[in-house]
Amino acid sequence: MAKLQSFSIAGVELWFWSHDHNPPHFHAKRRGEWEARVKFLENRSQMIEVIWLKSSKATIPKRDRNLLQKMVEEHRDELLKEWEEKVQPE
Repeated sequence: MAKLQSFSIAGVELWFWSHDHNPPHFHAKRRGEWEARVKFLENRSQMIEVIWLKSSKATIPKRDRNLLQKMVEEHRDELLKEWEEKVQPE
């Protein structure tokens, strides 16, 4: 597991798995609340894939979703460079 270097969000863990699959993405988790796969080459509506939520009635809070989307858009080139350096897709 390699910590994301392009940006950080307080209270959210951001990382790449070293032998992950395409499409290029990173993982994000607010411990005890949610976990998601963030596909940074996709458009906003397809960017965030929820992996786990605290309850079936929960969602990723809008503020977290919006911040992830904003940071991805601002750092897309850096994210792709990090993916290419840190991940060897299976």
